Amino acid sequence: MPNDEQEGLTAGSQGKPTTVVSIREGIQANTRTAEYSDPVPIDVREVWETVLFGIVEILRDTPQLTFRPEDVYADLVEERSVLFMSKAGWMVLTIEKDQFTLERTLLIWLAYTYDKGGSNWATHHEWLNFVALNEGCSYIEARSAVPELEPYAIKNGWEVETRVYRREVLQDGC
Repeated sequence: MPNDEQEGLTAGSQGKPTTVVSIREGIQANTRTAEYSDPVPIDVREVWETVLFGIVEILRDTPQLTFRPEDVYADLVEERSVLFMSKAGWMVLTIEKDQFTLERTLLIWLAYTYDKGGSNWATHHEWLNFVALNEGCSYIEARSAVPELEPYAIKNGWEVETRVYRREVLQDGC
């Protein structure tokens, strides 16, 4: 779960919470070609086995993540995050609000593609921008422990904002 204040997806200009249903109504009609489809919101209860498989793979490949699949499920069912699916895979989006500036960021909390290594997520940049604008966000953010993603992300307009270095506290003090 993200560390900054989490708001869930809300209508930024009106200041009132938006339900998953209203987000569905606000998504732009798909105008893409047959090989591309905009992600659509879906109830996690309808596709849990598919999503669970991806979450387990993500957690296996990224052991520093501390949440469990059940945490993701609960967050989605309680509508603090929204699950979107497309032909390429799925992603869990949420909104974070900076505690100092109050700027809102659309966070791609989790993303899973069925075909690995093909930069599938980049095909959704226009759609992500639309969702972020609709939700009153100033930024779109993704976090990854995959170093190979960095050059690709930078080439496609993303900026590296920070790197986190972590060290375990040792009992013997060394």
